[in-house]
Amino acid sequence: MELTPVTAFGLVVALVGFESLHRLRDRFGWAGGTLSDHAWKWVVPAIILLVVAAEGATPASIGWRVESTALLVWRVGVGLAAMLGTNLLLAPLWARVGDGGESLAEGIGSFAALSVPERLFVAATAGVTEEIPYHGYAVERLAALTGSVPFAGVVAFFAFTLGHLGDTWDRQAVLRIAQPALVTTLLYLWFRSLPALIAIHALNDAVGLLVADRYAPDPDEEEETPSVVRWLE
Repeated sequence: MELTPVTAFGLVVALVGFESLHRLRDRFGWAGGTLSDHAWKWVVPAIILLVVAAEGATPASIGWRVESTALLVWRVGVGLAAMLGTNLLLAPLWARVGDGGESLAEGIGSFAALSVPERLFVAATAGVTEEIPYHGYAVERLAALTGSVPFAGVVAFFAFTLGHLGDTWDRQAVLRIAQPALVTTLLYLWFRSLPALIAIHALNDAVGLLVADRYAPDPDEEEETPSVVRWLE
């Protein structure tokens, strides 16, 4: 595969599209609440699909492959078990690293104000909008251009991980997000099925968001905070 201007543009959008969109919104004051922020994320995969069409390619070229329903269900089950299993196995280790997971918990707790349907929308949005550019497009195009699937996976992993750094997730949280980012990247390199990874990603996020209330700030504790400290904050 030869690198064309269209594909080069697609790779830029896939790898840094979310950060570019965030900067653009800040520049023009297109701010919003949590749901608005996540709705804006659909712009990136929409552009990617337009790029694929401009390349004269099909969705299958970015991993949209479903050989059979049974195989899809098996892949989703295995992938979700891998995601949740590594979370449980590595939890004791992460508890000893950095801030012990406080920043990640705060990030998850910030979604507690959303209703269940809204949280499911956020989870589905994450699955669709992040898997299409980072794994579907970036991995497939970089692998085709370089002939190296591992190289494509490494680039996608770092772009995926760093792409979460922002208002919701700080550096400590992103350090922990690197774990599921690595697992999803490895799963995509194994399955090469975008629908499976979208489902795995969305279901994994849904599990975390549905228990976001556990990580929400305790109103009673906030009331106990001295007024001068609250003012300084």
